[in-house]
Amino acid sequence: MAAREGQGIQIAVIVFAMLTILLAITTYIFFAQSQTASKEAEAKAKQLAEEQTANRKLLLREAAAKYALGLPEATLQDVEQAKANAGGEDPVAKQILDMFTEDAALVGEQLGPDQAKSYRSIVGALVQALARKNAALSDAAEQIRRLQVEKDAVVAQEKARVDEALATAAKAASDLQTEQANYAALRAKIEEDKARLAAQVNEISEKLKAESDRLRQLEEKFVKDEKRYKDTIQTLQERLKQSEAEKGTLSLFESPDGRIKLVNQRQRQVWIDVGRADGLLRQTTFAVYDHNENGLANAKPKGRIEVVSVGDRLSEARILEDDPANPIIPGDLIATPAWSPGQRIHFALALKMDINKDGIDDFDLVKNVILMNGGVIDAELRANGKRTGNMTVNTRYYIEGEKPDEGASEELLKQLAEFDAERVRFGVERKSVAELLTLMGWKAEERTVPLSGAHRGGVIGGPTPQAEKRPDEASPAAPARPSEAPAAPAEVSPF
Repeated sequence: MAAREGQGIQIAVIVFAMLTILLAITTYIFFAQSQTASKEAEAKAKQLAEEQTANRKLLLREAAAKYALGLPEATLQDVEQAKANAGGEDPVAKQILDMFTEDAALVGEQLGPDQAKSYRSIVGALVQALARKNAALSDAAEQIRRLQVEKDAVVAQEKARVDEALATAAKAASDLQTEQANYAALRAKIEEDKARLAAQVNEISEKLKAESDRLRQLEEKFVKDEKRYKDTIQTLQERLKQSEAEKGTLSLFESPDGRIKLVNQRQRQVWIDVGRADGLLRQTTFAVYDHNENGLANAKPKGRIEVVSVGDRLSEARILEDDPANPIIPGDLIATPAWSPGQRIHFALALKMDINKDGIDDFDLVKNVILMNGGVIDAELRANGKRTGNMTVNTRYYIEGEKPDEGASEELLKQLAEFDAERVRFGVERKSVAELLTLMGWKAEERTVPLSGAHRGGVIGGPTPQAEKRPDEASPAAPARPSEAPAAPAEVSPF
């Protein structure tokens, strides 16, 4: 009985030991599996965090791209919020924003101050800038075309003058050769006669001596006559040049350059009978004389006008100055010393020119006024003694400024003496600056258009014409309708 109880206890102990071992093994297995599962959970959590971070960076890139593209739902605050959500800068998003900032800086002032910067607005601004540049290029091309046409006309005119001069020179050379041939033939005949008389010297020595003396006298007379004829030809040529110069001066001052065709006192406008076909330029100023004047050399101007639009044969001008008691009317004469129909007047300028008595040299201003009115400057002598250009037979006027004082340099006095001697040699007429500006109808103190005046409105001489224009030339002061208020033409200053 005791043996059976001992065996039961042993069996129980063995079973308990086996259960304990089995329980330990099971516990270890569950513990190992729990450790593996924990590691897998940590890995999954880390992967999820990385994917969320990558997703936030993608959202940051998307916000930066939308902001750069200028989408209405994207703002810079959205980009900053996305950057905060992403936990800091993203290289790709930063590259997008940096590239956008650089591109926006290249546009510069093309965008308005209140216009949002984006690639959409940048493209629009660039398209507008390109359109403006294309328009400017088109205007420049048209201006080049016009200048080329003017250049071709000048070249053709100068070529005609050169051809005429060459023809005259060729005729003079031919006449000289004819005279030389006649002289050579006569000289040969004389020599032949002398030889024949020499052969007969033994027979008629006294007669030969007398004949020889006679022939010698004839030769001397021929030489004297030839010299006298040459001097006479030279004198006649000089008188012809002087006569042509006097005729040109007379025609400029005694004959007008054109006439007033129509007048619109309400709009301060007139129309004159010269235009592009006569070589007229915009901004040319004219002095206006009464239609009853027979000569303009000593006449007093009654007003001043400035050309604002040039047609082929009829041009529009604005009234700069007139007298209400003696207004400008159709038929009045216009003249300027800087321009004549179909030709350009040549000038020489010298010394200081203070036209408004402010102590400042206005030499360049006078020069620009002449050039603006179609004149040509052949020679200049500045107040510092610097000289450029030379007078020619085409130089019409010598415009002299203030006489040099006692402190003037020797170089200036020397250049002035040479300048004046050249003027005398070519017969150039001397004019003061005041005379020039008065004859041109130009005043330094008035370069604006009055908005109203004491004149009664209305067009004098007929209905208001439309000045002829080229397609590329817009008039700065088109005539208004009778019911409209007169519009002042835009002021364009060449200085």
